[in-house]
Amino acid sequence: MSAQEINRQIATVRELLSERPQGLQAHVERVLEEAFGLAKVWDVSKERIELAVIGHDLFRAVAPEEQVRFAEEAGLKIQDEFRENPILLHGPLAANLLATAVGVKDDEVLVAIREHTSGYSEMSLLAKILVISDKVESVKRRDNFALEAIRNLADRDLDMALLCWADWKWVKERQSGWQSTQSHWEVRFQWVTEHHKDIAMPKVSSFTAFERVAKNFPAVALPIQSQQSQVQVQE
Repeated sequence: MSAQEINRQIATVRELLSERPQGLQAHVERVLEEAFGLAKVWDVSKERIELAVIGHDLFRAVAPEEQVRFAEEAGLKIQDEFRENPILLHGPLAANLLATAVGVKDDEVLVAIREHTSGYSEMSLLAKILVISDKVESVKRRDNFALEAIRNLADRDLDMALLCWADWKWVKERQSGWQSTQSHWEVRFQWVTEHHKDIAMPKVSSFTAFERVAKNFPAVALPIQSQQSQVQVQE
């Protein structure tokens, strides 16, 4: 893609972002500051990072029922989990808008935006930077030692930073009595599995074994479907 074209896309998305609430715009600018820093460390195109960051939350402030309606009108597939938690649609809606209305054809950018809420397996560097920057931007990590440590870790090991964020998220959900999303839970399991492969650790526990232990935590119903118990444990 030419520099002229990506600059046109950035300008168009910035116009769309300018119509969003001021608080959301401020969050996006903080995410962008983090992402630029990580892009420099990991040698990722600053322009592509900017396009992904400024586009990722265009539908974040939209009312839940409107997110469902917009998704239906756009012909997006809406999983049951997304109908129950419409906030999960804001990434897919933003990616669809950039592809159809702005003319973005960069698949890495579009997938990173679409999946930034929960993450996904085999993420690109760009996608990892977007997720980490979004989750640990300066206001979110203020007075939060764990998120500060995760941000510092991201300069050295993005994969480990993602794993640590996923663990922090799980603990936070348990402490708050919140439901974990099925999509993130599946991705987290894949991240842990790949990490164990990379460092030659023993096989990971099955979903069944982990669920047995997790039930000791109060006020929690884990989003683990029965069929997942059949997942093969890595040899």
